[in-house]
Order: sequence, then C-alpha cells, then structure tokens
Amino acid sequence: MIDGIEKILCTGCKMCADICPNLAISYETDKKGFWYPRVEEQKCNQCGLCIQYCPGLSGFISDKQAPMVYSAWLRDDVIRLKSTSGGIYSALARQYINEEKYIVGCQYTDDYKGAFHAIYNTNEGLEKIIGSKYFQSDTAGIYKEIKILLDGDKEVLFCGTPCQSAALQKYLSKSYPNLITIDFICRGVSSPTVYYKYISELEEKFNSRVKSVHMKNKRAGWESLGFCVRFRNGREYYRKGKDDLWVQGFLQGSLYTRPACHHCKYRNLPRVSDISLGDFWGISGVEKDDLFKGISLVMVNSAKGEALFEQIMAGIAFQERSLDEAVQGNPSIFYNNPRGERSELFFELLDSMSISESIKRCLKNNDNKIVERNPKKIARRIYNVLSSIDLIKFIYYNFFSKCIVREKNCYLMTYKNSVVNLDKSARVHIKNGTIKLGTYKLRGSKAETYLRMGKNAKWISNGDAELFYNTQVEIQENAVLESGYFTANCGTVIVCAKKITLGENIMLGRNIIIYDSDYHQIVDRNGNMINYDAEVTIEDNVWLTSNVTVLRGVTIGEGSIITAQTVIKKDLPPHSLAEGCSSVKVTKIDKVASWSRESTHKY
Repeated sequence: MIDGIEKILCTGCKMCADICPNLAISYETDKKGFWYPRVEEQKCNQCGLCIQYCPGLSGFISDKQAPMVYSAWLRDDVIRLKSTSGGIYSALARQYINEEKYIVGCQYTDDYKGAFHAIYNTNEGLEKIIGSKYFQSDTAGIYKEIKILLDGDKEVLFCGTPCQSAALQKYLSKSYPNLITIDFICRGVSSPTVYYKYISELEEKFNSRVKSVHMKNKRAGWESLGFCVRFRNGREYYRKGKDDLWVQGFLQGSLYTRPACHHCKYRNLPRVSDISLGDFWGISGVEKDDLFKGISLVMVNSAKGEALFEQIMAGIAFQERSLDEAVQGNPSIFYNNPRGERSELFFELLDSMSISESIKRCLKNNDNKIVERNPKKIARRIYNVLSSIDLIKFIYYNFFSKCIVREKNCYLMTYKNSVVNLDKSARVHIKNGTIKLGTYKLRGSKAETYLRMGKNAKWISNGDAELFYNTQVEIQENAVLESGYFTANCGTVIVCAKKITLGENIMLGRNIIIYDSDYHQIVDRNGNMINYDAEVTIEDNVWLTSNVTVLRGVTIGEGSIITAQTVIKKDLPPHSLAEGCSSVKVTKIDKVASWSRESTHKY
C-alpha cells in the first residue's frame, strides 16, 4: 500500500488520496513537518490505484518538447514590482481571467502561516495567488476539482511545483486540450511546520498577529530576496534575504527541505509542464534598473505553452536566450541540491530551543565557498567611498548619536558638503538600506545638502534613500517623513509639517517641491483658519519629472508620471499622466503602464 513508500520518493503531492475510490487515505505529519500518506485498512479494497498512479513509484513520462528559453518581464512596473520575478505568471494568469477561464495556484491561509492550492476566475483571486511561497502547499482535493472543470469543457491554467504538475497529469491519465500547466524552477520545498513556527515567533516578538507576508520583496531590489512581514498593529519586519534567518536556513543551510527534493526526478528535460518559470539569476546584458525590478526566466515547452506565451507578448519585454545561460544561474534545472549536513541537528535542537536559535546554531561557522577577491579593486572602492564622505560626521551619527536608530548594515551616509542639524529628541529610523546625503557633488562645488529635524521629528526610512547635491529635507516639530526606496535630484525640497509618505521606487527629478502645509495661516471673515496642514502621500512607482510642486493634502496614485512645470493641488488616481502649470490636468488615466530610470539618450 502507498503508506509503505520511502520518504525520498514521496513528494507530498496528496494525489493518492484523490485517486482512492474508498477515501481510505489520509495524511500524517512527521516530526519535521512533512505529511505522508496513511491507509485505513478497514476502508482499503487493495485496488492498487494509489501505487499505480503515484509518480514517485510508477514514474512520469513527459510529452513536452525541447524548450525555447526567454528572459522576460512585464511592462507594467506596478505589477512587476509586486511580483517575485518579472511578473510573467501574472500576465499569463490575467490572460485567462480576462477570457473568463480558470486559474489554479497557491495562496496563503488567512493567518499567513500556511498555504494551499485554490481555483479562481477573478482578478481578486489572482491577487491571492501572486507571489512565491517557499514552503509546501496543501493540494488536498485539488485534482478532483480540476478534473470536474476539465470534463465540463472549462479551460484551466494550473501552476505548481514540477511534482504537483506531474501528479495532476498522472491523475487525469489523459491529455486535455483545455488544460495548460505551469511549473517553476524549484530548488525544493521547505517544511510547512518550520515556516509556521517562524511566523508565530515573529508574532510573539512584535506582539501582533500577521497582516501580510511578502517573500522576495523588492524594496531593496529583485536580487535582495527581501522578506517582509506586516502586522495588524502597524509594525513591520523586513530583512534582506542574507539577513533573515528563515531564508538563510533554507538557502544556505538546506536545513528543512523535504527529503524527496534532494532526489527530485523532475530536474531534467523535457520539462513536466507546458511552461516553466523562474528568476533569471546571473543574466547579463541588461540595465541596472531591470535588475532592480526583476527578470523572469521563461521556458516554453509545448505548442500549447507557445500559443499562450504569444498572447501576452504585447504587454511584456522579452528576448530569446540560450539554455546554457539559464542553467548557469539556475542549476536546479538539472541538479539536485544536497541535504544540509546539519539538517538532523536542526530538528533535534527544536526540542529545546526556538526556531531562530536553532537556525543560528546550525549556520554558525558554516563553511562557505571561498570567493576570489581582487585586493586592488577592493582598495579602490574603499578609497572612493572614504574620499567622498565626511568621515567624522559618518562616525558620529552612525555610532555615537542617539538620533540615528539603525538596523544592522544600515547607515546614514554623509557625503562632503552635507549639513545635518537634528534636535536631540529627533529620530531617524533606518530600517533598511542606506540614506545617502549629498551624492554626485561636482568637484570644486560648495553646494550643500541639508537634513534638518525639529523636536520629536521622525524619519522612518524603509529603503535606500539617495539625495543628490543641493537638496533639502526639513522635518519640523512632531512631523513624520516615511519613505521607501527613492531618489531626489538636485534642487529638490521636502518640507514636512505633519506627515509625508513616499512609497517604493519614487523618482524625484530636479527642483521638486513637496509641502504638506502652507506654513502661514489663511483665515475666513470670521477669523477661522481654513488651510490646516494635511498629509501628502505619493504611492509606489511615481516619477515627478522636474519643476513639480506637490501641495498639502494630495495623494498621487501608484504608477503615475507628473510632467514638468506642474502644480499638484488635488488627488490623482493611479496610472495618471498629469500636466498643468497653475492647476493640474489629468490627461490620461490607466494609459501609463510604466516608466523607467533608463536614459532617453539611448533612443
């Protein structure tokens, strides 16, 4: 019976329970958090279907072809930045939804401590599915539901691990023209129990239940592998992948990967599915801006997959690549990742200590590959940095000033001619990345960059902030500036009297002015003030080109572009292209797909 299967053969796909006609198969979770089949002998009639259909025992023969390989990304930067690579899955799935077809994929449970496969045919459903979950998804019952749709002539787009895709195709036992399968370049799935305990530990630390989890968050760029958890009390946990224990325990230590993943049968060609997706790690010949936003690896493995890929080409940028280049950055296409040497130790330690402490113990003194370094290049980089910053200010503010509250590897970088004036009660919270004051100063220039903060003022920096020479940031008494990753070109002035919020990936051109106050009262005939301070919010992926003024109480929707010489006096909906001298005119809504930091001189 199926419960005699070796652990190195069982992928946990849960198809055997769906194939059992007597509902005799359930699942038990072992000490490491992985589920395995259990057969109730009283219900079992020894039909043997579970063994006959199990891909781990009976094998799987793919009917797919040699892949066509592409690098690709979605032109819509808003969706691209929300996605974990280049946003291609979102484009494929949205194509299905727009035609009232069905998509099947992995979503979080309501408490964000687990994941399961679900079926949707709405954009709201797609939002739940988008994003990577690096632990095993529960697929119980999903194969039956998909078959019902297919037999009813419904068109279905399935996405899962290669073993889940193989399980679905084995279960169906015949080819369905109305089914397209997508898998992803899979390193392996981690223990759902370990993930559950890690999130629970964060909830205890932050004294709140989780509101959302975003793996591979791009706040610091696609390659940072950011891990972001937001809590219902408004607090947030964010770490780059190299600084997050759970990510490192999975990637560096291979401490809690499912045993079968180290013996995976699907790391070969032809692929299992019609389309395979992944991150195009190690790609060459692309712009720095695209490396920040994310690039997908796309392997088209069948005629059905090719037809679907062609349908989304108008909304994506893509380039044909070689399989060799794809494998260099994604060895998991062909090669299994070995089990971590300290995997068994990790689970032993869990009996007496927390998840975090167990991971730390197992990663401590872990041997890393030796990377060859060029001493001359390193020395040159160090010299360039030291010669351009005000070293005394840098040391004082980062290591002695109580006004700077920074997390590990986060700094206030004070370049020469930067002026910092902070009240002793003001606080700059640098939660991720570095704040750079006064970059790109011309040689011989005395142009100064100012940071001034009044009593109880706060700057909450959730991403890199780069202020070019001759910019000014003033946060007045009790006011708050909260920012994600943004850049501010010379002449930019930000003056905050109440609260200004800058989202992720904001580009401020030359001579931008942002105020949340008129700073002087306007009163009516009865002597009542009519121009109270009002918060300013600039949402994600907004570009203010040059000589733009943003006045109090304004919200600029995500993905918008504001043209030169424009005064923003009222709210703008997302994806606006706005222009106007004395009063803004929204010329286009939902017509702006994206903008880029790339120079126009190339075209």
